[in-house]
Amino acid sequence: MKSLTTNLANTMTYVVSAILILVFFAIDISIDNWVDAEFDNALTDKSNYLKTLVKVTPKGTEFDFSGEFMPEFGSSTKASFFQLWQGSNVFERSESLTQYSDANLLKKDIPLNSAVFADVVLPDGRDGRAMVSYFEPQIPKANRAMISKVEPMWLTIAITTEDLSQISVIIDSTLGIGLLLVIVLIRWAVIKVIYRGLTPLNELNMSLKTVNVNEKHIPLSSDSERYLEIEPIRTELNKFVKISQQYLQTEKRITADIAHELKTPISELISLSEIYIRYPDDERIGGSYKQDVLSISLRMKTIVNNLLLLQQASSESINLHCQPININDLMSRVIDELAFKYSAIHARLMIDNRAADKNYLIDEFSLHLILTNLFDNALYYSPAKSMIPIRLTSDSQGLVISIENQLLTCINANDLERLTLPLFQAEQSRSNSDRHGLGLAIVENVAKLNGFTFSFELVSTDKIMFTLHIPVKADRETGLC
Repeated sequence: MKSLTTNLANTMTYVVSAILILVFFAIDISIDNWVDAEFDNALTDKSNYLKTLVKVTPKGTEFDFSGEFMPEFGSSTKASFFQLWQGSNVFERSESLTQYSDANLLKKDIPLNSAVFADVVLPDGRDGRAMVSYFEPQIPKANRAMISKVEPMWLTIAITTEDLSQISVIIDSTLGIGLLLVIVLIRWAVIKVIYRGLTPLNELNMSLKTVNVNEKHIPLSSDSERYLEIEPIRTELNKFVKISQQYLQTEKRITADIAHELKTPISELISLSEIYIRYPDDERIGGSYKQDVLSISLRMKTIVNNLLLLQQASSESINLHCQPININDLMSRVIDELAFKYSAIHARLMIDNRAADKNYLIDEFSLHLILTNLFDNALYYSPAKSMIPIRLTSDSQGLVISIENQLLTCINANDLERLTLPLFQAEQSRSNSDRHGLGLAIVENVAKLNGFTFSFELVSTDKIMFTLHIPVKADRETGLC
């Protein structure tokens, strides 16, 4: 399992390490360049100093050098070297070159009054760096009248770079060790900071472990501490807890209502059976016993079938098959099927069809089920001779079906909000054994499953209107809704 802490620590370590490596690399290059520049400047200073020792007199060119003041050019084991040429002849050599009589320092053809640097191997085999300069000796002012021209000279100074290499190694090692220590410290600091930063999440997790499902809100460790990143999570968790509580209460209510709905017919069956067992010869009981048992069993079957249908609609397990349906034909079929329950149904239902198109791509079973429940609901919960207007209109969005009916008794706002809850019934209808409070719940779930919009509202204190909006289906060939 992946860890956010590990991922954050690794990512931050890699990013910071990469930045530090670039910075240390730049510092190392800068220091190396600075050391090399200082070394070349030291060579230049020595070369310029030696050039000042070259004197031009009427007798010729002289080199007034004293090894006492520059012992590095002596015969020590770490000696430096210089060599002077005038023309093609060697003019002067350092004492350190005495033991290397056959060795000559680097000499290059370069422009007058210029110099070049080069990495060389010294006569004693050590690595070194040389500076070759080609210059014209300066003529004193007193002798300029007598001396018109002096032949230019070459001066080469060669110094070992072993100390420079050692310094570079020390600098590189120091920077490398420092970089490693900094990365280790940063890694440690990053882990500490991340763990400390994730403390609110850990506290929230601990709160979740101990949360009571009956609480309205999930608390954090401190009511005064609120974090911009944590607060949205806490808010959404509180919403989830609230929804879960609502679902829990709904499940409790549905369980109680199912028990209530099934308890009545079961009690009736038990009572009939007990009476028939006690009085088996009573014709008044025995004559209607079979029919009563069948009637009660059919009521129980209706309840169970409706509950199964509600469960299928809620779990989206109903297979939808859209096909062109003639709305007028379907509504006529529904009305004919309900005629056995309501003999005056044809006179009470006032259908006003203003839809531009009579054929719509709809799942026939779903729309038949919705219209059956809505028509039955409107006919049952309205005065016996009241008229029920049914209007069909269409627009660019689809078909709109509205059903309006008067109420036997007024519905309060609380009951109106719970009208589509499974097994919810208004108090005035609980005494009727044919009503189970599942019709509108089934309508709402089947409508959602098909992408319909189902709504209802009170037109007045004693009149309610149900509205079903059926969107237009563009594809008429696939049969998929």
